[in-house]
Amino acid sequence: MMEYVPRIFEAVFQCTLEMITKNFEDYPEHRLKFFSLLCAIGTHCFQALIQLSSQQLKLVMDSIIWAFRHTERNIAETGLNLLLELLKNFQVSEFCNQFYRTYFLTIEQEIFAVLTDTFHKPGFKLHVLVLQHLFCLVDSGALTEPLWDSSTVPYPYPNNTMFFRDYTIKLLGSSFPNMSVAEITTFVGGLFESKNDPPNFKNHIRDFLVQSKEFSAQDNKDLYAEEAAVLREQERQRMLSVPGLIAPNERQDEMLDS
Repeated sequence: MMEYVPRIFEAVFQCTLEMITKNFEDYPEHRLKFFSLLCAIGTHCFQALIQLSSQQLKLVMDSIIWAFRHTERNIAETGLNLLLELLKNFQVSEFCNQFYRTYFLTIEQEIFAVLTDTFHKPGFKLHVLVLQHLFCLVDSGALTEPLWDSSTVPYPYPNNTMFFRDYTIKLLGSSFPNMSVAEITTFVGGLFESKNDPPNFKNHIRDFLVQSKEFSAQDNKDLYAEEAAVLREQERQRMLSVPGLIAPNERQDEMLDS
């Protein structure tokens, strides 16, 4: 299967990409199938991906970013899941430093862009997972090469963590001009402190968003969708444990759905 991936790219990748990136509406079936193909390649043929040229890999990454910018939920989630898969695979590959030095900051910028866009609230859970991966990775010491370009960043940072902290504060400062530097610095510090505790990391980000001017007047139920699903399942299990609360035909329907 690996040997066919370059041929697939040559035959369908570029031409399909040109079809679907002109706008967010045309060829809806092509869009979803295109990103499903990328997911299959990323999951089952990762070795083929790392053998692509730098230009071809950039096309893949640009496609993923374009996917999770999409307001169609299925396409956005497919792109985010593929991104998570690639991030994990590259982390344990021999190309870890090369990949992350090229794409780490771009990924953070793009994820924060959709995370702070109220139209992308349904993707909150996956946005958080991507950010958590980045914060854990940079603080783990696994990246042994600097993430910054010394020709454009004159200050010699002692490590990637210090650079990434400053970079994130500046990035969010431009996204939330109504917040003070102290507020943003506290938020970023909390991200580093909670990075190894997924529930707290997610709550920290959610609290920050809800308190922001952009989200404060919105219906933010999508930010709590995961917790709401857990509560619904707990209630369903409680009702199942009490004879007569759920009709036999409803139980049968649930069995068929599963």
